[in-house]
Amino acid sequence: MFYLAPHPPLDRPRRGSPRMFTIDWVEKYFSRVKWWHVPLIWLPTAAYVTWRSLHLGAPALTVAAVVALGVLGWTFLEYMLHRYVFHFEPNPKKEWQVDLSWLIHGIHHDYPWDGDRLVMPPTVTALVSLLLWAPINLAFGHVLNGAFWAGLLLGYIAYDLTHYYLHHAVPTTAMGKWLRRYHLVHHFSTPEVRYGITTPLWDHVFRTYPKDKYAGITETKVNELESHA
Repeated sequence: MFYLAPHPPLDRPRRGSPRMFTIDWVEKYFSRVKWWHVPLIWLPTAAYVTWRSLHLGAPALTVAAVVALGVLGWTFLEYMLHRYVFHFEPNPKKEWQVDLSWLIHGIHHDYPWDGDRLVMPPTVTALVSLLLWAPINLAFGHVLNGAFWAGLLLGYIAYDLTHYYLHHAVPTTAMGKWLRRYHLVHHFSTPEVRYGITTPLWDHVFRTYPKDKYAGITETKVNELESHA
């Protein structure tokens, strides 16, 4: 289904960057994304829609407040997408559901170190934006919808770059180290909880932040989890 390349179930995560689609141009343009594509495309977009709200007469403080609300809105969307879309449980008897699950997020858990598949393809981001366009415009009106979109986009950019960083860097700040531990435990031990990437806020709200043996895991132990995966 979906012209996916063969992807037999793995017994553990693997390194490497497997072929995802059987069609060459789809594999090249819709499967592989570099981290810098995200700010290159979406930072100018966020700047434009912020300017648009100001240009239409919205007070600067109001715009700033709505942008901040948009960033908060992204953290909620990040959690909901990760928990209910990325980790939806396919019916094993339905091939299209199994393939869709692997296409959306399964490949990332199979190959978590694949640098070409750690940020969302722009086409997927654009599709999600289209789905949200009408309700956001209805909620914020013609003038302030751009400010809210800017906040969503800034939150999204922070999410994708943070996700890439947590897999491909060694954080030096306390916050960076904590986020890396939190995310890698999700990957290698508890994929059914710890859905937050940029913040654990909604894990606390929806009780998917367990007080288990991994809650106080050390940097050394999480590195062992990763190396033994």
